[in-house]
Amino acid sequence: MENKYCSYDALHNEADVEQNFVRRMLEDLGYSDREIRPKDSLHALTIGGMRGRRQALYRPDFALVVSGAVRCLVEVKEPGANLDDHEWQVRAYAVLLNGEALDDRPVRYYLLTNGTETRVYHTDRNRPLFTVPFTGFAEGTARFDEMRGLLGRNSIVTNVGRSTETLEMERPTISEVNAAFSWCHQHIYRKDNISQSDAFSEFVKLISLKLLSDRRIRDTNPEVLELDTFDIAASDVQFSQAWIKQNEPNAPNPVSDILFRRFMDDMERDIARRTRKRIFERDSRINLRPETIHGVVKRLEKLFLFGIDADLNGRLFETFLNATMRGKDLGQFFTPRSLVKLGLRLSQLKVDVPRPDGTRHTDLVLDACCGTGGFLIDVLADMWEKVDARADLADDQKLEIKHSVANEAIVGVDIANAPILARIARLNMYLHGDGGTRIFHLNALDPRLADADTDSPETINEKAELRRLFLRSQFDVVITNPPFAKALDRSTPEEVRILDSYEIGRDRINLGGAVRSVLLFLERYAQLLKPGGRMITIVDDGILSGDDYRWFRDKLRSWFLIKAVVSLPGDAFQRSNARVKTSYIVFEKRSTAEQENPPVFMYPCQFVGNDDPKRQRPRAGDAELRELANREIESVMRAFDEFQQGCGDPKFTVEASRIQDRLDVKNCLMSPGRQEAVWVDQGHAIYPLHEMLEERLYDDDEVVTRDSADPVTVMVVRYEGIAEAADEMNPADSSYAKLFPVHAGDVVISNIAASHGSIAVVPNELDGCVVSSEYTVLQARPEFDPVVLQMILRSPEIRSDILLSSSGANRTRTRWDLIRDLKAPYPSDVMANTIRQMADRAEEAKREAARLLSDARASIQEQLQLETGDAEMVLTAFKPPK
Repeated sequence: MENKYCSYDALHNEADVEQNFVRRMLEDLGYSDREIRPKDSLHALTIGGMRGRRQALYRPDFALVVSGAVRCLVEVKEPGANLDDHEWQVRAYAVLLNGEALDDRPVRYYLLTNGTETRVYHTDRNRPLFTVPFTGFAEGTARFDEMRGLLGRNSIVTNVGRSTETLEMERPTISEVNAAFSWCHQHIYRKDNISQSDAFSEFVKLISLKLLSDRRIRDTNPEVLELDTFDIAASDVQFSQAWIKQNEPNAPNPVSDILFRRFMDDMERDIARRTRKRIFERDSRINLRPETIHGVVKRLEKLFLFGIDADLNGRLFETFLNATMRGKDLGQFFTPRSLVKLGLRLSQLKVDVPRPDGTRHTDLVLDACCGTGGFLIDVLADMWEKVDARADLADDQKLEIKHSVANEAIVGVDIANAPILARIARLNMYLHGDGGTRIFHLNALDPRLADADTDSPETINEKAELRRLFLRSQFDVVITNPPFAKALDRSTPEEVRILDSYEIGRDRINLGGAVRSVLLFLERYAQLLKPGGRMITIVDDGILSGDDYRWFRDKLRSWFLIKAVVSLPGDAFQRSNARVKTSYIVFEKRSTAEQENPPVFMYPCQFVGNDDPKRQRPRAGDAELRELANREIESVMRAFDEFQQGCGDPKFTVEASRIQDRLDVKNCLMSPGRQEAVWVDQGHAIYPLHEMLEERLYDDDEVVTRDSADPVTVMVVRYEGIAEAADEMNPADSSYAKLFPVHAGDVVISNIAASHGSIAVVPNELDGCVVSSEYTVLQARPEFDPVVLQMILRSPEIRSDILLSSSGANRTRTRWDLIRDLKAPYPSDVMANTIRQMADRAEEAKREAARLLSDARASIQEQLQLETGDAEMVLTAFKPPK
C-alpha cells in the first residue's frame, strides 16, 4: 500500500511518519523550509488543567508560518496511535496562540496524523472537517484535492486576513424553497440545454451536496437550529461561492471534481462493505458546466435547509419531482405530508420498550411500496424522538439505540423505475439521519425474488438480502400507501407466477384474471406481519364499500381484526390529481381464526390532506389550512387514545356487527335522520320526501336522440341551485340515448352533484328544455310549494342525508329510489307563504338588476359609439372556434 509520498511499509514509528510522509506532504503543498517550523523551533506552552487533565508543557511537531504568523499546526503520531487521545493537546496550543495574537486569530487549522489516517480540524470546531486515508494522498482523489484547496500555501496566503469573513444564512419558508427549487430547475434546463428529466437528475446531485453541507453546519453548530437567521464562518460552508473560489486552482469544476467525487468515493466504499445501497450509478459525476453549478450554489448558499421544519425536509424531493419532472402523473407516488403525519401517529411505534421476560423490544417497520420514503423519513424521526426523550439513558446509549433503529428497524421496498424512487428514498434517508441500508429496489409482490439472467451483481445481492429478511423476519408494523391504479393481468409468465402465489390471485383466475396490486399488497402484508402485528394503510373507499369488493372484505376480515377506520377528505390527494375517496384503516393480524372483532374506532376527517394543494404558488389561507389539518390530527389521536383506554366517545365507536358488510365510515358510523328527534321536539311537521315530491313519469314525450332531428336546448343545474340553459344542440349529437323535457315548477336534482347543492326549480323561461338521465325530475305534490322544497333539499342537513344515502365512494350517485324515504320537516302554511314571497321578491330583484345592467351597457355603447356594424362583422367573421 502506498501513496504519492511513500510506501506504508516505510512507516514504523513517529519519526518515519514525520520524515517519510508529513514533511514531503507539506513541501508538496507549497511550503518552503523556512515556512515549515519543526518542534524544536517552537515555544512550549502550558496546556491542560481542566477535565482531569494535568498541566504540562507542549509544542506540536510542526507549525506552518505564512506572512509572519502561524497559520496551521501539525501533530504527528506513530502508526496505530489513537488520535482521539491527542486531539485536545494541539487544539489547546492553537487556542493559546490565538489568544496571544494582536490581530484576529491567525491559527485557523490544525492537522493530526498517524500515517494511517490524517484528520483536518478547524480551530473553532470539535470534530474534524474531514479525514484523508493513507491511500487518499494521490493526484486526482477528491479528499486530497479538498485538503490542498484548504491547506495549500496559495490558499493560506489568499485567506490571510479573511478569517472573519462570514455568510449570513436564513431558515426559508416552504414557498421560498419551492421558488428556489423552481428557479434552479429552470436555470439548469436553460443553461445546459438538457431535458427536464436530466435537469432533475443533476439537481438531485447538487441538492444532495447542499444538504450534506447544511448537515455539517448543523452538526458543528447545533445552536443555529433555534435561529431564523445566523452568521457562519464562510470557511465552514462547503456549498458556497467562497468554497468554489478557494478550490478552483485545484480543480476546474470543484463542486463536481471534489465535493461530489468525495461523496461518491465514500458511497462506493460503503457499497463494497455492504453497509449502504446504491444511490447514483458508479462513476457518476455532475454533468453540468461550472458556471451552471455556480448559479445554483449562489441561489441556494444562504438557505439553511436543515433549519426548516420536518415536514418540509420530507418533501424536498417530492415537491421538486412533482413540479418539474412528470407533473400530475408523478403525483401517484406521493402521500401528502399531513396524511403521513396522521398515519405515523396511528401506528403508535414502540422503541426499546421492556418485555415481560426482561428483554427490550423495538418495532420492525415495513413499507413495501415506499416511493421516495415519505413514511420512512417520519418513522425514523418519530423513533429517534422517542429515544431522545428518554431521561433514563446516557448519550452513548441513545446513540447506540438510534443507530440500531436506523439500520435494523426500518425496511422499505419500491419497484418504480425512471426515476428509481428507491434510490431517492435511500438518499432522503441518508440526508436525514441514515436508515437507507434496508431500502430495496425490488418487487415486494414477488415472494420468490428469483435471480434473473439480466440482474447485476448488486441486484442479486439485494434479492438475496431481502429474501433472507422476509424469511426470518415477521414485521411488527406496516405503514404504507399502496398504488391504487396498477393491476396484474396474467399477460406475462412472471405475472402468472406472481398471481398464482396469492390466495386472491388463484381465486380470481376464472373472473378475468386481473387483480389490482393494492389487493395483492394487502395479502402480502398479511403474510409478512407477525400475529398481533399492526398495519396502517390508505385504502380506496371503493374497496371498503363497493359491491364488487365484498368478496375481498371477507378476506380482510379473515386475515385481520379491524381496529380503526379514519375517513379522509375527497380532495386529500388533489396534489396528484387523483379524484379518489380514501380512508386510513388500522388492521391487527389475527392470532387465531376464532378471535372476535372488537368495536371499531371510526372518525370522519375534514381537513387532513387538504393542506397540501396541487398548485405551486402559495396563498394567504395556506397557513390556516395547515393549522386546521394539524388540529384535526390532534383531535383524531385524542379520540383514538380515549377509545383504546375504554373511555372513548360513543359517536366514534362502531359495534363489530356494523362492519360485517361494508367498512367505510360513511356507512358504518353515519346515518341519515340525525335531526329527526330535534324536529319532533320543535313540533315541526315531518314527511318522507316521496309524500312531498313524486318522480315525473315520461311516456311518449321523452326525446329519443337517434330518431329526433329537431334541435333542443339542454338545461343544467349549477352548484348554486340555479338552472341555466346551455347551447342548443342536435339530439343526435348527444351521448345519451334519451333526453327528458322539463316544465316550469319541476324540481330537478343532479344525480352526481346533489350533495354540492345542484338542485333547482325550473323557471318559466326554461319550460320545455331537456335534461339527460344524469338528472332526476320531480313534481311537487299539490299541497307543497316547489320553491320551499328546493330550499329544504339544498339545506346542509338534507344534502348530507342525500350524500349518506348515495351509492359509490369516489363519484357518488343518487337516485330517487335511494332518497325517496328520507325525512324532512316542512314549515307551516304561514311560514311557507312568507318564504315563497321572499323568494319571489329576490327573483324580481335579480330580473330588475339584469334590466338595469343591460340598460347601462346599451347606454354607454350608444353614447361612445361602441357598437357598430364593422365591429359585429369582425366578431362574427373571425370568431375563434370553441
